[in-house]
Amino acid sequence: MAATSVLLPNRFDYGYHKEFQRQCGEQIENPDIGEIIFDFSRVEYVDSAALGMMLMWQRRAAAANKKMSIKGAKGATAQILEMANMQKIFEFI
Repeated sequence: MAATSVLLPNRFDYGYHKEFQRQCGEQIENPDIGEIIFDFSRVEYVDSAALGMMLMWQRRAAAANKKMSIKGAKGATAQILEMANMQKIFEFI
């Protein structure tokens, strides 16, 4: 099974909700995709709504037997993900 990346924007917040939902939904529905990687390399701001969206999609991915990972988080964004204990839910690659 293939892996695919979801490149997140500089500002990952509720304003990105529709696009994030579209991308995640497409990847979960695709039978050829086994892993979805959230690419945080451009993210400089992340809020609690974004964290909640990630958790919601992680549950849906798990129900579809798909893995979700995080890559490229740095600086304050990496600290926020760590404080939210995301490393217990997502593999950091």
